[in-house]
Order: sequence, then C-alpha cells, then structure tokens
Amino acid sequence: MYSNPLPSLDGKKVFVVALQQRAELVRYDRASKQFVPFLEGISASDVAFSRDGKWVTYTTIPDNTLWRSRVDGSERLQLSQSPWVATLPSWSPDGSQIAYIAYQAGKPWKIFVISAQGGSPEELLPQDTDEVDVSWSPDGKRLAFGRLSRAAATNDKNDIELLDLNTRQKTILPGSQGFFSPRWSPDGRYISAVTLDSKHVMLYDFQTQAWSEWLTDNDGINYGGWSWDDRYFVYDTLTPTSRRVKLGEHHPEDLFTMAGLRRYLGVWGFWSGMAPDDSRIFARDASTQEIYALDVELP
Repeated sequence: MYSNPLPSLDGKKVFVVALQQRAELVRYDRASKQFVPFLEGISASDVAFSRDGKWVTYTTIPDNTLWRSRVDGSERLQLSQSPWVATLPSWSPDGSQIAYIAYQAGKPWKIFVISAQGGSPEELLPQDTDEVDVSWSPDGKRLAFGRLSRAAATNDKNDIELLDLNTRQKTILPGSQGFFSPRWSPDGRYISAVTLDSKHVMLYDFQTQAWSEWLTDNDGINYGGWSWDDRYFVYDTLTPTSRRVKLGEHHPEDLFTMAGLRRYLGVWGFWSGMAPDDSRIFARDASTQEIYALDVELP
C-alpha cells in the first residue's frame, strides 16, 4: 500500500511510503504471562475454533481470504477467493460448515456459508443490505446477525435479527434496536449484544423473552464472547485490559493487561478471540514501512 507521494526536485522520481501489512497470531500464556506464537505466528486474524477444538478457521493478512486447518496448522485449505474480503468466521456446531461475512468494493457486507471441506460459498440473503457479525445457535438451525446502518446519526437499522436456515425467514429480536455483536451462549438460553457506544453488554433470555443489562464498562467493550463453559463473558477494553464477568454478576474482573502488545488494526478494529482452553488470542502488528523511490517517465 503506497501513500504520501512526493516528487523529487528534478522531476524524475516520486518518493512514496510503502506499507507491507502483516499480522502475527499470538496467544496469551497465563503461566509465563507472555504472548507466544499461535499457529506458528502466521499472518492472520479473525480466528474461530470448531466446537470439538480440532479445527480452526481464520482470515489471512493482507489478502483477507478465508482458510481452515487443524489446530496444529496441518491440512490447510483456502475457502474464499479475492476480490472478496472475508471476515469474522463462525463454525456450525457440528463442524461441517463455516459462516462468515464478506464484501466486494461498492457492495454491502453479506453472510455466506461454506462447507468446511471447501466448495462454492452460498449467500444466504439476497437483499441489498448490510449483514454483519454472525453467530450460530447451538442446534445449528438458526443464525443471529447484526445490521449495519450507513445513515448518519441513526440507530433505526442497527438491530439483532435471527435467520431460520430451513425456511430462510428472518425476524428481528424484539428490543434489540441500537445493539450489535450478537453472541449465542453455548447452552442456547441467551444472546449477548453490545450497545453502539460499546459501554454496555445486554443479555436476551429466551426463557423470559426479555433483555436486561448485564455489564457496564466505561473503558469500552471490544470483541466480547462467551467462555466455552457458559459461565463468563470475556472481552477487551480500550485501556487495554482483558476482562471477564460471570453470568449472574455485574462487576468484571481483570485478567491481564495488553499494554506491551502492538496490535494489528484490521477491517473491524483490534481483533481478539478465544481458544477452547479459554486462553485469549490476538493479532500482533508485524507490518513494515519503507520509503521507495519510483522512477518516473512522462510522455
């Protein structure tokens, strides 16, 4: 990626700043309190694990294509192709499919589902509207996703919707206007979501069919999700600190700081995820910048 062009005084060259984007996957090791390479530190982001913990899917940097492999990095398979920008994948509960969102320049973000064995991705909703942040129901029959409002100073199109994969019928989750980032709890009882100011975690209970406020954190809530045992909501703040809050409680606890980690700024900000052992995974920024002198030949 080139930027900041400056012509030379003799007009024969153009000096530019050249950015080579690269990320490095790292995992926070609680024993050593260090960030250690994950998947050998490949240049990737947006990592998601299959429910059995044997497979991962991720987006490579800088080409933003979707891949899957075993957790040891073997049996790698490319699932999406350029010019599609693929992000935020999510495994179906049985591990047979992967849902993700993707877009091409000038087009909206759309939900796609593809077999974990590869093939052609299927676009789930034909409407010319943005769909983001998909999450599977534990029975694999529905998807929760968010809407992205492109209108300034309005929340009317930011809500949480549910899609029935058999009928392709979608419904708005009542009371979800102004919420985003839905995350279905592993037991299926709850959906968590975050308010647009990224300061409140809301909890929808399918038994009571009502929302309640679970957590307020004025330091900001970034890339939150459920722990694998259903007991906690784990997230990052902008301070930056990793925190968690227990289901039924409202005050978070600090887990560790990320102050020494230079994080990669991706399509949706500073990504983080969670491994099956509940350890946190991040994308370290390993990008480089250099100055190039380009020869100019004008007619």
